[in-house]
Order: sequence, then structure tokens, then C-alpha cells
Amino acid sequence: MKRLCIKFLIFMATLIFYSAAHSTSIPNTDDPKTFLGPTARVGFTSTLNNYTAYNIAGEAGIKNFRLGGTLGWKLTENQWLKISGEYLWQKITYAFFSGNTDKWVDQGALGAGYQYDFLNYSYQPQFGLNAYVSHAPNKSLSTVTGKFTNAQGSLVPFTDIRRIAGSNAAGIAPGVAIAPWQGGKVSAALNYDNVRYDNRNGPNEDAIGVGGTIGLNQAITDNLGLALSAAWRQPFNNYAANLSWSNVHYYGIWSLGLFGDYTIGKNTLPDTYNVGLSANYFLDQRCQTVPANLKGEDLKGEATTTAPIRDNLLAWTADPAVYMPQVLAIVDEKVTTDPCAEQGITVTNSFSNLTIPNGTTTETIDAISHFSGNGLTYSVSTSGTVTPNSVSITPQGELTINAVHTIARTFTVNVTASNSCNTASSSFTVTVVEEPST
Repeated sequence: MKRLCIKFLIFMATLIFYSAAHSTSIPNTDDPKTFLGPTARVGFTSTLNNYTAYNIAGEAGIKNFRLGGTLGWKLTENQWLKISGEYLWQKITYAFFSGNTDKWVDQGALGAGYQYDFLNYSYQPQFGLNAYVSHAPNKSLSTVTGKFTNAQGSLVPFTDIRRIAGSNAAGIAPGVAIAPWQGGKVSAALNYDNVRYDNRNGPNEDAIGVGGTIGLNQAITDNLGLALSAAWRQPFNNYAANLSWSNVHYYGIWSLGLFGDYTIGKNTLPDTYNVGLSANYFLDQRCQTVPANLKGEDLKGEATTTAPIRDNLLAWTADPAVYMPQVLAIVDEKVTTDPCAEQGITVTNSFSNLTIPNGTTTETIDAISHFSGNGLTYSVSTSGTVTPNSVSITPQGELTINAVHTIARTFTVNVTASNSCNTASSSFTVTVVEEPST
């Protein structure tokens, strides 16, 4: 027990270090992964009569809460029907331009499932059909303003208008399952998902199309079972594992489990992962098989850990027809930047009018001291009769005036400082006077 506690502390410290190591800067390019757990799952299943049963289930974790319920019916000896509903709350890390933020998002879903057992066939084949609809509401967030340093080293102000776009989704999943060996069950399903995100600021990120799910349930002993599933679907990929201990008798029959799952979001949907413990209580259990509380072959929840027993209304009902691994909500933001807001130019010191003698006189003036701003370059223009006198300036701001004419002249010099965003000018008068003879 002491060694187990030490390992647990090391694991939690690693998570904290991982989070600290992934601090973000602006613009934020982080790809955060949210740990939702540890999570505890509990469920209660009982019959209403010989042909109807119900299940109430819930989850509670640090960043994960779920409430759900299912009604199941045994239509005939080989046909089953169920309807499920759930409400899911999760605190997920979203990566915005201005930085990561943890926000609670929620989602409601309804699902229906049908199963047909082919009796008296080898490998106990089954056909299943599941469908779901879900809705995740939008969430408005505060607008963030600030400054960041761009690749050119300039300080750029930004405005980040943030929201989380919810979704309306629906899907259908026909599938088959067989028991090819003793205590084993293999399943495969074809998933079609239609997820439409309510984007207003960003590009369209809808996830629509076909995917698939495979699952394996294997009894290790009479009471110990392992279940694995992997799904490659349009909105996400999901991988789940569950180790369950079934037929625990204590005022009814319990199934205890240790589970873990990992969801890789697509179309900007965030990534999440979770681990935890499960406990399912079955009242009026009438047969041996109990579910293993896994997001099973169709990512809905529970899957049996032994070869299926057909007359198992409680186990059928305990496996919900809909189990969404994650709230389908994504980042939706509008970022505006004003690179010129910090590129203003001002005239700090006006030029003084200049009087110089003719001949070969040269005057040099430092224009830099007359302007302030970032990344400035300089140019000059004149008005009035200048020639054959000359006026020039280097891009770095060194102004040169050559007076060579023997006749007095007056002209105007206009010096302009500019950068990629703005310009500013200052003018002064130059008077060339005839130098008195000696």
C-alpha cells in the first residue's frame, strides 16, 4: 500500500509538472490536453417487470460530471430496445490566441439502441443499431486586450474576442458482434456523425462523415474481464480500456471496474483523458453476466465481459444507448491586431531657419534629433529656387546643404521621417546670402 501511494504521488507530480511546463506565450500555439479525472462512476439497474428495466448512472470527477438514465425492453427472445439520456459537464482547457483558459462546458444527449440476436447460430452473431442526437450550448467569454512582440521585434497591440462554439450533432452506428472463442466477444460498427459547430468568428469546423469502431471483450476468469475499444470517427478518435470484477455479492450483485480513456479531438476539438473507478449495482439480477462499465464497442458505455447470455435484460439496460466521451464544443475567436498603434512619429524639435554664405559652404544637420519614433528613415524635398545649390539627406538622417551660388537665394527645405505605418515632416527656410567682399 505504501508503494502504491508513492507511485500515485509521483504520477500527480508528473501531471503538475507537465502543466507547468506547458505555460503559454502570446500568440498562443499550445495544444493542451485536459485530464478530467480521477473520476468515480456509479450505476443502479433494476427491473420494472419481466420485460422492462431501468438504469440510473452518474460520474463525478475533478473536471467531469455526468448524469444519465436508460429504459430497456425485451421485445422478444432475440430482440432488445432501449432509450437513454444523459447530461455531461466538463472543465476543458481551451487554447486561445491570448492564452489557455479552463472553462466548464455542458452537453445534453439522447440515444436509442436496438439489438437482434441470431439464435442457434455459431459464434452467437448479433446485429446492433444505435443513434444519437446531442446539443452543446455556446459560451461567451470576456474580451482580452494586450500587447505582444512580433517577429520583427515590434510591440503590437491586439484584441481577442473570445467565445466557445457549441454544437448540434447527430449520428447513427450499425454494427455486428460475434463470440469467436470461449469467453470472448469481438464487435465492429460503422459510425456516421454529423457535428455542426456554431462558429461565428472563426472558419467552419463542422465534422461530418463516416468512421468506425472496434471492440474486444475477454473474460480472463469467471469474474474478471478485460474490455478494449478504439474508435476513429469524424469529430474525434477515442481509445478506452476497462478491467472489471463482476458478480460481487453484497445485498444484490455488484460489478467493480478500473477504467481509462483517451479522446483525441479533431477540427480543433480539444484532447481529453480520464482514469477512474466504477461500481454498478444490480437489483433482481436474473442471470450470471454483468456489464464491465466500459465505453464499449460503440462508445456508449458498458460491455459484457463474458459470452453473451440472451436473457439478460439488466445487462442490456445497464449499457446506455448514448455515452458521449466529450462535450463537443470548440474555440471560436476573432483576433485583431494594430501593428501601427505603437509606430507613431512625432516632431520633438522643430528645425531653425538657416542663413549661410554662398560659395563652397557646406552645412550638416542631424535630423534624428528632431523626430522620435521606431524604425525611422528620412527623406527631403525642397521648394523655391535651389539650383545650383544642393540639399540631400541620408536614410539615417544626416542632412547636408551646399551653397555654391554667387547670388543670394531663399528656399524651403522639408524633412520627412517615416516608418512602415506613419510619416511626419518639419520644414525650415534656408537663405543663401552673398558673402561680402574683402
